[in-house]
Amino acid sequence: MKKSLFLLFLFVLSCTNQGVIMENASYKWYPDRIEQGEYVGVAETPYRIVSDLNGDTLVWECRNDLSAMPVLSTPFLLEEAVYNMGLDECINAVEPDSTLRTGLSWGGVWTRDVSYSTILSMAYMQPRAAMISLLCKIGRNGQIIQDTGTGGAWPCSSDREIWTVAAWELYKITGDREWLAKVYPVAKKSLSVDMLTLYDAKTGLVRGESSFIDWREQSYPRWMEPADIYDSRCLGTNVAHYAALLSAAEMAVLSDDAEFAQLCKDKAAMLKSAINEHLWMDDCGYYAQFLAGRKDDLLYTKSETLGQALAILYGVAEGERAERLSESMPVVDFGAPVFWPWIPDIPPYHNRAVWPFVQSFWMHASAVTGNEQGVLHSIGSLYRAAAMFATNKENFVADSGDWKGTQINSSNMLWSLSGALSVTYRVLFGISYEADAMHFAPVVPKKLAADRRLEGVRYRGMTLDIQVEGYGDVIRSFEIDGVQKSEHLVPADLTGRHEVRIVMADRFRKNLDINLQPGVSTPVTPEASLEADKLSWQPVDGAAAYKLYVAGAEVAETADHQVSVSPEWRGDVQVVAVSADGVPSFPSEPVFIGEKVEMTFAPVLLTKQSGNKFTVDVDVPADGLWFLSWNYANGNGDITTDRKCAIRTLYVDGQRVDINVFPQRGVDAWDVWGWTSPTAVELKAGKHTLTLNFNQENDNMHIDINDFALRGLTLVK
Repeated sequence: MKKSLFLLFLFVLSCTNQGVIMENASYKWYPDRIEQGEYVGVAETPYRIVSDLNGDTLVWECRNDLSAMPVLSTPFLLEEAVYNMGLDECINAVEPDSTLRTGLSWGGVWTRDVSYSTILSMAYMQPRAAMISLLCKIGRNGQIIQDTGTGGAWPCSSDREIWTVAAWELYKITGDREWLAKVYPVAKKSLSVDMLTLYDAKTGLVRGESSFIDWREQSYPRWMEPADIYDSRCLGTNVAHYAALLSAAEMAVLSDDAEFAQLCKDKAAMLKSAINEHLWMDDCGYYAQFLAGRKDDLLYTKSETLGQALAILYGVAEGERAERLSESMPVVDFGAPVFWPWIPDIPPYHNRAVWPFVQSFWMHASAVTGNEQGVLHSIGSLYRAAAMFATNKENFVADSGDWKGTQINSSNMLWSLSGALSVTYRVLFGISYEADAMHFAPVVPKKLAADRRLEGVRYRGMTLDIQVEGYGDVIRSFEIDGVQKSEHLVPADLTGRHEVRIVMADRFRKNLDINLQPGVSTPVTPEASLEADKLSWQPVDGAAAYKLYVAGAEVAETADHQVSVSPEWRGDVQVVAVSADGVPSFPSEPVFIGEKVEMTFAPVLLTKQSGNKFTVDVDVPADGLWFLSWNYANGNGDITTDRKCAIRTLYVDGQRVDINVFPQRGVDAWDVWGWTSPTAVELKAGKHTLTLNFNQENDNMHIDINDFALRGLTLVK
């Protein structure tokens, strides 16, 4: 009976509906509801959403007083309800101590979660709570805290600098000089240490785990050790650092620190160039997920959505490249997956999943390029999830659209609700900020053409009532209090209440499309071994061919499962399985062919307090480029948690060479030995002195415990 009444209610609504806004093979989006097969999520009122997903009754009903929040008026009932649900849940997210809770299931403040949430919308929805939350993520060394990540957090995981971008966003909105005085020294110190620790001399890229994708099996091949992950150079993390450099440069200018401002600008220019040189894949039209290797680098060609989005938003990809990227990046019916294609033997979380906050950044990127279809597909993805789940979930399975089946999840998820609110603020009303103004660049798909109104928008000393009429990405007229303005902005020094009216030109500058793809998994990663002059590997199901790489270059393609080793091969040898559709697997674990020097010694425990220095002499047999790796143990924590990655600075014959990182390998696992990522050093034949020194910039996130054991080293040529 209950189900029948619900269906009758939907029938009545459908009689007055404006028709389908968007549909694909998986769902239909109407002005008031989402239909997904036999299931429906419907906005009954602007303050109530009901869903029967999987036969369950899921209800969101507003429980908080929204009167202090900006009021959205739109003829699209679902749009209004999802916006109000975002407001309701963002009020829920404020803890008694005024910090922002990560999610209903996740207490506390997490650096990247609160930072991305602040950028999306919390900077203007909950500025005080966002400020308090960001201040919670400053360590006692005066640096940004990297609170999660493989192998003991920073520097294996290195996306903490997104905090700087969030801090700058808060200043742009509030103009609070006291806030700037608090956060600028933190940003400067953190970036200065990261410049010494993270930058790869060979490529100019930043090392460290993919931003927010910090569950290593979810995005890296299983053979990769934490040390390998530290040495990977990932798209999202690199663009986050680029954005942080730009933000810090702006902070420095306002703080009268011209020298650091110029340093940040110079570093940003070099990093942008390095990203485009080493990670752009012209044959695909998008960036690779990461560059990685032990002695020799290979490009890992998956598309990673957050990194692609940030590349457009912060100007790493510009002009025609940005437009091509917006059309080329793979998406599926339910949205933009975290990465594509997927790993076949790993359950959904980052793998085979859509995260609404990532989808939100991709929506913004689509808007920046004027990609109407990309914006519509993105909003549909966000509204479908909100309507069907009756809350803002953390993530959902990319090929089913259901949150059930993910490894872990949460309702009332901070960055998801922040993304839902950003549909209104950042896209349909096109609001963005600079240090001295609020800017407007609405992007409204034709299917969402309407007169929209947002009343009670607070900005510094003023309150704005904003009206957007029509559709497109071109503004026909822009008025403040009935007066036409040539610039589409509101200056920061206005006070009082003002009316902003924006009339769109009902057109788009470009006719761009999206790259809608089916859900695709790669072949399983091959396992290769070397015996005498034969390299062999096990057959991989679904593989049509195998590609061989030596020293990062493709040398052969075969359908066999072994090859004879050429006497000319030198370096890392890897095998990639390729499906009949041309989808490549992860490369196999490298097998090294070449000259090697090995040294062992009695195990020695090195601590922060034990003299700060370890020295050993090594005899090098020939001139050339050598790769140095240490055989070490670190039993201070699990591979996936804690903050006790050990760090030292390597000197050769008294000259600083690079940072060496000794990640955690397991709780009390002092008998579990592994190898550091190799450090390239040009050496002459003869004796050389190697020194590991603890310098001030080598503090990890724990600060007090920075320990590891050594028992040998290897040099390979």
